[in-house]
This record gives sequence, structure tokens and C-alpha cells, in this order.
Amino acid sequence: MATDWFDEDFASVRLISAQTETGGKEVLRLGLEYELQPDWKIYWRSAGDAGFPPQLDWTGSENIGEAEMLWPAPYRFSIFGLETFGYKDHIILPIDVAVMDPTEPVAIRLDVDYLVCSDVCIPATATFNLDIPAGSSGSAGGSITSAHAHQIEKFVSKVPLTGAGLPIQVTSISRVNSGDARKLRLGVQGLDAAGVQVEDILIESDLRAGYGLPKPAGSSDDQADDIRYFDIAVMGLAQDQSLIDQPLTVTVIAGPLSVEQDLVVGAASDGVAPKAAPASTGASAGNSFWMIGLFALLGGLILNIMPCVLPVLSIKVMSALKANAQDTNRVRIGFLASAAGIITSFWMIAAVLVGIKLAGGTIGWGIQFQQPLFLTVMTIILALFALNMWGLFEISGPDQLGNAANDAITRSESHGRHISSNFLTGMFATLLATPCSAPFLGTAVGFALAGSVFDIFWIFTLLGIGLAIPYFAIAIQPRVARILPKPGRWMNGVKFVLGLALIGTAIWLLGVLSVQVGLTGAIAVGLGLIAGGVFIWARKRTSNLRPRLAFTSLAVLGFLIALFAPGFSKPPSLPGTSSGNGTLTWQPFAPETIDTLVADGKTVLVDVTAEWCVSCQVNKKLVLEKSNVRTALTQDNIVLMQADWTRPDQQIADYLASYGRFGIPFNAVFGPGAPDGILLSELLGVDEVLGALDDANGSASLASSAE
Repeated sequence: MATDWFDEDFASVRLISAQTETGGKEVLRLGLEYELQPDWKIYWRSAGDAGFPPQLDWTGSENIGEAEMLWPAPYRFSIFGLETFGYKDHIILPIDVAVMDPTEPVAIRLDVDYLVCSDVCIPATATFNLDIPAGSSGSAGGSITSAHAHQIEKFVSKVPLTGAGLPIQVTSISRVNSGDARKLRLGVQGLDAAGVQVEDILIESDLRAGYGLPKPAGSSDDQADDIRYFDIAVMGLAQDQSLIDQPLTVTVIAGPLSVEQDLVVGAASDGVAPKAAPASTGASAGNSFWMIGLFALLGGLILNIMPCVLPVLSIKVMSALKANAQDTNRVRIGFLASAAGIITSFWMIAAVLVGIKLAGGTIGWGIQFQQPLFLTVMTIILALFALNMWGLFEISGPDQLGNAANDAITRSESHGRHISSNFLTGMFATLLATPCSAPFLGTAVGFALAGSVFDIFWIFTLLGIGLAIPYFAIAIQPRVARILPKPGRWMNGVKFVLGLALIGTAIWLLGVLSVQVGLTGAIAVGLGLIAGGVFIWARKRTSNLRPRLAFTSLAVLGFLIALFAPGFSKPPSLPGTSSGNGTLTWQPFAPETIDTLVADGKTVLVDVTAEWCVSCQVNKKLVLEKSNVRTALTQDNIVLMQADWTRPDQQIADYLASYGRFGIPFNAVFGPGAPDGILLSELLGVDEVLGALDDANGSASLASSAE
């Protein structure tokens, strides 16, 4: 539900609701949505040196009580020595409104006074009327969630975290003795563990003073403490005013994370940093930087043995089998070219992710598998590779383009251009590897995507090197490839089996595609591929020119039908009720309910999964569906909550980012013994899951009952 837009030359604003009816709930979540013209801004709750935040007047409203504005982390605007804080472009300010009688309708009458500034500042007023009918939750078996709910929650996720057990937190704040200058020194703990770096620190106080940008002042001597220190200049403080014992509200903004704490300034410290400040390179400094690099290298290496990379092994095997008929230098150059293709692909992925991040979009590991066009193209490529491996066709064409295409599909050595073939094979291997997450990979990718442009390219380069290590190994010692049997007729059988593996992967991708575009669209793609394959087979069976041209045209038509079929398909609707997965029953993803469930003594297992995530499916089959784990998960006090990221979902992306994670699998356990959650590894283990359930439950009953 939403009001009409209230338009001004510099901004448009409207009131939206996350609910279509009261639903028997005592709190109604609304959102004040602004669309601001370029270079215009509105203000945060503490505007800074100038300005004021939106002011709300609920006079005339019926059946409502107190209203609380939730403030997403703002931007800092610095101009002519003035520091202000606010929002630009598009912003939704969530509002929680108490409902006096949940069984009665709500009438909202809201007047909003706000200030919009660019080169000049203009005060504006908007008036909204929004009526929300009464209704009991689930009374009609439907949902009371409005079309605006997810957009509101997107900005709720940007509201700074408060309370105990914060992922990052200010552990100390004191005045610094540095001559006449007034400074505060803050110690922030947990940045390395969360894989983030401080972007800004905002100070609110009753003093008439301004607070500058945070400047790194060093880190703790004990690396285990994981504490970074920052100095903040205090400006405009009167001489008779003291910072000591002054209560402050501190908001730390660190990438996707932001936290808010109420603190009191401690006694003065000297101006010497605990440790020399690290050089600014755009990446988290210190030993953790190199440790994350090592994780990236290991994560890339382990990707070679992950289930989603198995189809690529068929191409690797064929390269190695043909290698022992080549000279040593040719083997070395070929495998180095494949390694170069892998690393180049990671650079391309990094460049795309940087572009999306700079544009303010959602980024994550394997998110290309959420795009129907990507899935369709990859399915067609796999089908062509399989048909070629079965000897049904070879691609030829004029000049360099024809030779490159021929190399990419057939690996024919007759043209003497095997480098391009191996290079493109490396790129293809990378594309198929991305739906998998492996040990160390999630940590490395989360660090990269939460960091700077340098972080992303640094980590993705190491991921590429890790995935390419087997190629480098054979390039360094080509005789490794010669251990395999000499080529012969037996290779035709191997080609047939490997072609079946590629077709199996294509069928798996069609299954993922069916979730994106519907079963009808996926079937249309499959039928187009089958038709194309049949006509390619028919073309192979005849030597007459005219039928060959006809069959070629029909085969191309079949593949074009496969390519464009998803565009004419209607995506299936997302399920709105509990879903069963094997013998386990999962509730829909509702992270806002976790605290309530934990308070009621429940233990909650959150599983973020996707059809395209092979590692997720392996976790379910080999761990979550095992009898002893299943017994533990089906107890009365266990709540299973699943988020399906097969299709793009901003709420899920924001939830992952709140934990510094940008890829899946993602599993976490919450309970009375672990209200802040226990994050599990990407590849689950039985003991790990049972142990986390015990810790979260606060007892050992689960493990013992599962034995």
C-alpha cells in the first residue's frame, strides 16, 4: 500500500506500508520514501553543522500510538569546512508505528516537514493520508505483506546494529593529550574478523561541537585483540567544556556493517599510538591481509575438486590425454594458456563486480547463475561441447575468427593454433566453478567484496592462481601428463562418457533455469537443443551439399529457439508458505522473527541456498539429511528457516552482507545459548552441525538424543 507521490522540483516523497492490513499485529511498519534529484540531499537524525531531519506530525491519525523512525546509516557531506550527514538519490526511512487496537483499522494522517539542500536549502512540506484495514493474520490464508515490504526491509538492514554481541564494537573512547588540539581516540574491535574496514565514525552529543573524519592511529600490540585505533578531531568546543565523562552516541560505518553504541568518554591518554598506523593501501593491513590472501589461494585450489567443477575435468582430461602426443614445449605452452584463461576470467569477474558495486548494486559470488540469459548460454555451450566431443561437427570459418572458434570447441591441432583453445578452456572452467563455495573461499570473497577495488582484484587474482595451480604444475613438469596411456581407439569411449557428463551438466543447468523462467521455458530451451542436436546428427549423415545446408539452417534455428525461449516465458511465482526439502520442513525466510523465536526458547537453523549452488545440495544430502542430524533437526524446539537465493533477492543479499558474506552456502544457528548466532563453514560436517545446535541450545541434549 502506498500514497501518491508528493512531487517537488527537487524531490518526490510518498508514504508506503509493509502491510496491506493490520493483521492483528501491534506494530505497523511504514516507510517514508524519497526520490531526490541529483545533487540534492535530506538530513539524518543528527544533521551536523547545518540542516534538520524530517519532522513528523501524526495529528488526526486514528488507532495509533508511539511512532519510531529507524535511521539507516547516512553519508557524510563535507563542504567549506562544514560537516553534515544525510541521504541522497533514493532513500526509505522506515517507521515503526504502535497500533492501539490490532483488531481495528488504522487511519494515518501524516504531515512531514523536511529540508532539502543542494547549493541552496529549501524547506518543504508533504501531507499523506493512508488507510489500512483491519484483518487477522492469515485469516484468508494469504499474505498481508505488501509489494513494498522488501524495499522497506532493504533499508531496515542498513540501520546500525545495537545491543550486545555486535560483530564490531568500540571498546574504548578517551580524550587525547595533544597540545591545544582536542581529539578523541576510539578503539574499534573486530574489523579483521568481520573482514571490513572503517569508512566513517559519527559522534552525537549534547555538546555544541563538531567532529571530524576518523584518522587511523594504529592497532593494538596484541594481534589477538583485533583492535584498531582512530583519532577524531573535536571542533568548536568551548574552553570551559570538558570531554571527560561526556556521554556520546557513536555510530561506526564499516562497509555493509554499521553499529551504534552509547558510550562515555574516559580519561585522557597520551598522543602516542599503540602501534604505528598502517600505510593506506585500500585494503585491511597487517597479518590478516596476507592470511586472507592465503585463504583465497587455498579456496581457488580446492575449487578444482568441488562437485560443480567436475564437468570441467572432462575438458582437462582430454587435454592431458592429447598432451602425450605433443612435444614438451607444446604441452607447457598449452597448460600455461589455460592458466592464463582462468586468471583472466577472474579478472573479468572482478571488473564486473567492481562496476556493479560502484553503481550501488548487489554483488556476490556466483550471482551470474541468477540470470536466465547466462544459464541459457552456458547450457547451449555445454551442448555444443558434447556434440563436438561425440564427433558430430567441427566449426570452421574464415581467418582468425574461424580458427579461434574451431580451437574453442574442437581443440583441433590441425590449424596449429592450440593456444586459443586452451585459453578459452580456462575461461570456461572458471565460469562453471563460480556456483560453488569451498572452504576458505567464503572468507576470502567476503573480505574482497566488502573492501575496496584493490581488495577485489587482489583476492580474485589469488583465487584464479589457486584454481590454475594444476595447470601450472603440468606446465612446470609436462612429463606428468605423459604418465597417462597413449591415445588410441579407447579414447572414443572416453569421449562418449565425457560427453554424457557435459550433457548431465546441461540438464542440471536447465533445472536451475526452470526456477528462473518456469518449467515451460526450460522445456522449450531443452527441446530447442534437442532439435539442434538431431539436425547436426542428420547433417553428419549426409554428404550432399543441399541437404547439409538445410540441416545446418535447421540446427541453427533450434539453437536460436533455445536462446530466445526464456525471454517469452513467465517466471514462476515464489512460494509464500513453508516448503519441504526431503524429510525436513523449512519455514520461509523471516530474519526479523529470529530474536522472538530465540526469546521463546527456540533454536533456529538458517540455511541460505540456491538451485545453482551444488555445494548447498551436497551439504543437504551428505549432512543435513543424515539420520542422526535429521533426528536432531526435527525436535520440537528446532526451527528450520530457509532462504532461496536461486533468483535475485535483495533481502537475502543484504542479510548475507550483514555478516560480511557474499556467497553461499551460508548456514547459521541461533538459540538461547547463542543469540547472536554461530556461523558454520561452507562445507558442513555432522559434528559441526550437532555441536552448533548444542551450543545454541545451551545443553548437550541434542547430540545425545541424535545418537
